[in-house]
Amino acid sequence: MKSERFLKVAVLAMALSGTGLLLFSQRPSEVRTLLTQLEAEDGGRSKGAYYYLEGSRPKTAVLIMHPRGDSTMHFILQPLAKEGFATMGMMSRSAGYSGIHEELLLDVAAGIKFLKSRGAEHVVLAGHSGGGSLMTFYQAQAETKPPNRVKETPAGDPPNLNEFDLPMADGLLLMNAAEGEGLHIAHHLDPSVIDENDPFSYDPSMDPYNPDNGWRVPPEESKYTPEFVERFRKAQQERAQRLVEIARSRIRKQNFYRDLMKSPDFEKMDLRERLMVQRRARFEGPMYIWRTRADVRYFDLSLDPSDRTLGHYAAGFGRRSDLQNWSHERRLRYLTPRAFLSTESIVSNARMWDNLGKISIPVLVVNSSADPGVHASEARQAFLAAASEDKEGVWIVGGNHSFRPEGPKRGERNQREKTTEALATWIKKRWPL
Repeated sequence: MKSERFLKVAVLAMALSGTGLLLFSQRPSEVRTLLTQLEAEDGGRSKGAYYYLEGSRPKTAVLIMHPRGDSTMHFILQPLAKEGFATMGMMSRSAGYSGIHEELLLDVAAGIKFLKSRGAEHVVLAGHSGGGSLMTFYQAQAETKPPNRVKETPAGDPPNLNEFDLPMADGLLLMNAAEGEGLHIAHHLDPSVIDENDPFSYDPSMDPYNPDNGWRVPPEESKYTPEFVERFRKAQQERAQRLVEIARSRIRKQNFYRDLMKSPDFEKMDLRERLMVQRRARFEGPMYIWRTRADVRYFDLSLDPSDRTLGHYAAGFGRRSDLQNWSHERRLRYLTPRAFLSTESIVSNARMWDNLGKISIPVLVVNSSADPGVHASEARQAFLAAASEDKEGVWIVGGNHSFRPEGPKRGERNQREKTTEALATWIKKRWPL
């Protein structure tokens, strides 16, 4: 009987919401959550969790999404909703893996339209980590009038963004935002890889974890010479370009068979040949990118100084990035060449600093002083790159990449509370609740 009663309540909630499952609060005036499915103009499906105070119809809404991650329970959503804003965290169509950034912009547009349908007059985009470059790319395209928007992906595929409705947002929050997924990856590639088909191929002179090059086993700090750092960075860019050429080569092979299917010669082939051409036209050989946890800043804290601790924020193995470098990184295993070019390569259109120069809406740049992944110089560059006349920067002292307390300045361990307070204060100064 109890299970039947729960089911009836859930069905009633869905009927009342019209768009998803409404999760009721136990007490009035608490934050309620509406789970909804969204459909973009191209038919792509994403999901959202909409937060709001019971009985309210907020005029200002905050939308957060990451290219791969699930942002439906992001830490800013509940606190900002309690302040009186509407908030929504999204899970994109490619959550869990690297997809096509140009398609993801259509998911963002669907999220904005949903918030407008709920009464929001102002929408503020929020991008944490890789979400920063995504949201900046979206706004840059929204402010670009057709026919001057991006017409195809770096692989030459749809969508043509000139053909879609991309509503402008009113503000942009950048939270420990990376310069761009592809650019960020390029600065973490291990340039000692000689052969992309052999994960054990090795040039010791380019290995940042070779003691001969200045590395020391933690907790001892490493020290690299300026000459090594210069050679290391140059070799990283060379490897990044090599990966682009590999991806393009694989796409050309697939496109050859796709074009062959459209030619008169295809109909002249016997059945077995036609079947093989069709199979090759569908096959998209995956890319395997090895050893992607290499940055001289991980263990030499004198480079791009901050109050971060040794190692990468997602390293594992006790933050031994040198060991994680030889382990598994899911986002770069079994990656399609098209997704690589669009999202994880240096030719991606989602280059945050470039796109910040194309937007006019107010921007808040929020960074943590102990973030070991997005560094102080990148935070300053993001602020300088923003063309907006209304822009501000905030430092969260003692916070790591996730805005959790870390490092020697973690203090009272309330970095997330300080972050949401800074966001709420900034938004309230510009738009009504």
